[in-house]
Order: sequence, then C-alpha cells, then structure tokens
Amino acid sequence: MNDRVLQIRTDALVAEYIYSTNLKNLGYMSIAITCLTIIVPIIFSAAILIAKGTDYENALNTTSIVLSAVLLSLSVLSLILKLDQKRESFLIARRSNIYVSSEALKLIDKADAELSWFYNYLAEMDSRDQENIGEVSEKLKQEAYRHSLKKLMPGRSDTVCSVCHATPFKFIAGSCQVCGNTPKEI
Repeated sequence: MNDRVLQIRTDALVAEYIYSTNLKNLGYMSIAITCLTIIVPIIFSAAILIAKGTDYENALNTTSIVLSAVLLSLSVLSLILKLDQKRESFLIARRSNIYVSSEALKLIDKADAELSWFYNYLAEMDSRDQENIGEVSEKLKQEAYRHSLKKLMPGRSDTVCSVCHATPFKFIAGSCQVCGNTPKEI
C-alpha cells in the first residue's frame, strides 16, 4: 500500500468535508439574503397600504425606508464578498477533491514512479485549496479528519487515528490534536 497516496486520499476527503461545510453556510446566507429581499418589501408594502391614513402610516414609512437601506446594504455586501463566485469556486473544488479521493483509492497499490501525472495534478489542486480554504478552525479540521477516517477505506471499520489510535466511529471529545478524540489506551 502506498502511504503517500493514502495521505492524498485523506487530504482530499478532509478538503471535501470542509468545502461541503462552507457550501452549506454560504447556502444559508444566500437563501437568507434572497428571502429578505423578496419578503420584506412585500410585507411592508402591504402594511403601508393597510395603514394608509392611520396613525401608523408615518412610522411604517420610516421603517420601510430604513429596511430598504438595510436590504440594499446586504445586497451590496453580498456583491462585495462575491458569495455567488465563492459558491461556484467551492463547488468546483469539492468536485475535484471527490475525484482525487476516488482516484487515490484506485491507485493506492501503485508505485510512486507510475504516479507522476497524479502528483502534478495534485500540486495545482492543493494551491487552489489553499486559496479557497486556507484558514480553518481547529474544530472543523478535527471534524473533517474524523470524517475522512470514516471514509478512508470503504468497508473497513478498523481505521483509527494515526496519532491517538482512537476510532472515529466512537467519538468522545478529548485531547488528540489531530482528530479531537480521546486517545485510546495502548
């Protein structure tokens, strides 16, 4: 078994998990902004029509103007942060990591000499991953590593963390810096 290819598979599975988590968060933000930009004007337009000629009309007009400014700010912030471009970039990178993970599983028994094309492809992909997900919290890294251990060798439940020797299938928060699990007594 080629340890370098096994590490590549682990890294690809970790990156896939981090991209999936980031995509989920971007999706929530995108949906929230879209819903707010549609629902708020409808509700306040209806409320202003209902309140026309009442004591609440001025307050609703002022609130409507303030909310319009907030929604405009949210839309501009979304454009500045390039949420849609990030989402697209994350989708492509996650797809690439899924491909690498799958290929690594197929190539795990090959010698390094046969894998130069694979290593060249990885060099470019790793730099893209660094640009997209360079700074990640320690907790997310540990979650991703546990996830990768579970998927590392399909059909094998005896996979353990190489540092603390704990199984990722029975997680108890602990002191392992790599997986966050409680180290197994050896």
